Amino acid sequence: MLMARASPDTMKLPALKQRVWNTWKTLNSWKGELTSPPDSFVTEVKGFGDRRYKQTWIRALARFEAIATYESCLDAWALILINFNFTPERWDYEYRYEILDEFLTYPDGLELIREGLEQLFSSDFTPEERGQAHGFYSLVAGESGRAGGNRFTDGFAREIAGLTPAA
Repeated sequence: MLMARASPDTMKLPALKQRVWNTWKTLNSWKGELTSPPDSFVTEVKGFGDRRYKQTWIRALARFEAIATYESCLDAWALILINFNFTPERWDYEYRYEILDEFLTYPDGLELIREGLEQLFSSDFTPEERGQAHGFYSLVAGESGRAGGNRFTDGFAREIAGLTPAA
């Protein structure tokens, strides 16, 4: 059974702007207090384009979410089971590709994902726990079929296949 993709325009602009603000505020706060002036938020968002366009806010959201994911990554397996385990009921599902693309701009982004898969497929995790990452597996499968998205089609697919040790 094929699951229908969420339309990329389902989140309305005011809600998207609020999500971007909340993520930025989280990144720029310490103990509940902002460490950067709110004017910095406006300047940073302008760096993604014209603030009248939804695409600008999507780019800002993807970048800020990728930064938050990268900076909070304590265990690589959590990237697979939590951060990038996008399912249709998650608020960020419609922006999953943009968030992943931004995460992969980190020089060690792909390495962290590979390490997370190695951890997940080690003896520390059960087959049931591995199966809980269905949102991540769908993301990777969808990435290879996405226009312009072939980051995973060559090397990454071979690395996944190589995760199981030879007998």
